[in-house]
Amino acid sequence: MFCSRFFAVCAVLAASLFTGCQREDHSPVIATVGPIAISAADFETRLKETPPEFQHYTASPEGRRQFLNLLIREKVVLRIAQRSSIPREDAYRAAVSNYQRQLNQRLQEYKDTLLVNSYLRKLATDTLAVQDSDVRQFYEAHRADFEHPVQIQASHILVASPDKAQEVLGRLNDGESFETVAREESQDPTTAAAGGTLAPFLKGLGVGLPELENAAAALRIGEISKPIQTSFGYHIIKKIAEHRLPARSYDDAKEDIRARLEKQKFDQWVSAKQEALGVHIDERALAAVPAPAAPEEQSKHENH
Repeated sequence: MFCSRFFAVCAVLAASLFTGCQREDHSPVIATVGPIAISAADFETRLKETPPEFQHYTASPEGRRQFLNLLIREKVVLRIAQRSSIPREDAYRAAVSNYQRQLNQRLQEYKDTLLVNSYLRKLATDTLAVQDSDVRQFYEAHRADFEHPVQIQASHILVASPDKAQEVLGRLNDGESFETVAREESQDPTTAAAGGTLAPFLKGLGVGLPELENAAAALRIGEISKPIQTSFGYHIIKKIAEHRLPARSYDDAKEDIRARLEKQKFDQWVSAKQEALGVHIDERALAAVPAPAAPEEQSKHENH
């Protein structure tokens, strides 16, 4: 009974062996298959990579021996495959080349991400650092907004040109639902699917685009704004609701203020660097990039 169960487990483990990576190390060699060596370090790593529910089978000397036998069988197949014609076939070479390109791209993405994150940490403690005195000064300058805070809920539609903004505004003036038009026309992917709904913000204290927040604050509930230009394009705002909230003390609000001031400093820093570096967008090339398939379309392709 134990024997049949154990070999059933080994069959599962064998399927995972071929997914392991080849490693170079200088640990003792515990087995060889022709010129292929199985090192102690590689064997130990492969043991750790087995599914947790099967690791107790490989904890005993017998289990480890059985696992080594499976690894040897893998290397036998590998060595015979190496001597076959497959490594010289175009399909095999193309697959390896494609995988190498993917690895190189992933490595470059990792290096870029690591560099950006490292530099952002440096910025946070240097250029973007906000002093306690700055936080206190902001609180005092906006004391009325903190003592009588007003939360505003709004929605928006973002488009690329003033002509498109007028077209969208015309549809709204003709009675079409703001939510429907937002889903069809808005170029803000984070809000379009939700009918253009923005995150609630505090009047005079938001951390988003001040042009939008100021416009929304000036509207009556249910009112729709004229097109508003920002660095992202042209927005049409609809004010959904407005609520008074309890007063906030300095101690309660100071970290939110710090985050706001840090964001302001970062936005200013990016704008200055962007202008210094020079940025050009090829609108024709951008328009030629195909849009990703909608989730329902992807599902259809996967099912077929």
